[in-house]
Amino acid sequence: MEIRGLVFSVCLASAGFVGARADEVDRKTVWDLKLGEPLAAQPPAGEYRGYACGSNGGQPRRPLGSFADFARCPAEAGGLREVYFEYDDELEYVARARDDEQALARYAGTAERGFPLIVSALIDDDGVLRGARLATDSRPDYRKDATDADLARRADAYKFGAAMAARFDIEPNRDCVKPPRGEGENPVGALFIKLDCEKAAPTERRAYKLSVRLLRKPGQSGRDPRNPSALTKGEFESSALLEILATQ
Repeated sequence: MEIRGLVFSVCLASAGFVGARADEVDRKTVWDLKLGEPLAAQPPAGEYRGYACGSNGGQPRRPLGSFADFARCPAEAGGLREVYFEYDDELEYVARARDDEQALARYAGTAERGFPLIVSALIDDDGVLRGARLATDSRPDYRKDATDADLARRADAYKFGAAMAARFDIEPNRDCVKPPRGEGENPVGALFIKLDCEKAAPTERRAYKLSVRLLRKPGQSGRDPRNPSALTKGEFESSALLEILATQ
């Protein structure tokens, strides 16, 4: 955001926050995207920030100016182009300056229900927004200012999958399969979660895909092989990825 670094009183006045609480101000999120509609119908470019080419729910790649630059990103196998974006951070900055813990928990980073996310738009060659992708993001675990925002840690990222399954009525016994455990994959403690789900919702003209993981990959261990009495740190995968597509 452009106002960072200025005196706080100037920030509030210039941003129009004088006399208003942060939680009374609208901030656009991934849920404000209009799937199945052209880019002209989407929120203005200034409502989001950090546009870049996406990487299947991973780290941002080539920087972009807005969704309108989607053609600069490579097409995926299905022909759609992924544009990564972030939520505007102005309200987070104001909440930190005010020491407003409630507002900070709501507006810190690009997050939903306290889970840090990598979000992206999926756009076809005609400039129609066909889908949205939401993937849990481990990066805030390495930011010193993430703890005071009460964001979920990477160890709990798999729980975002349960939250989205409940939101979109994805039923594990009906809509999901458990891929076989791969060679070298092991539980994290007593838990091993490897779930891939698909649900069609014709009346909503939507299709949902959800993947959830909590496991140790080949070569990962809970204990240091050089010192079996010492626990390792971060040697596991905990993740969830949701894809929502507009259907005809």
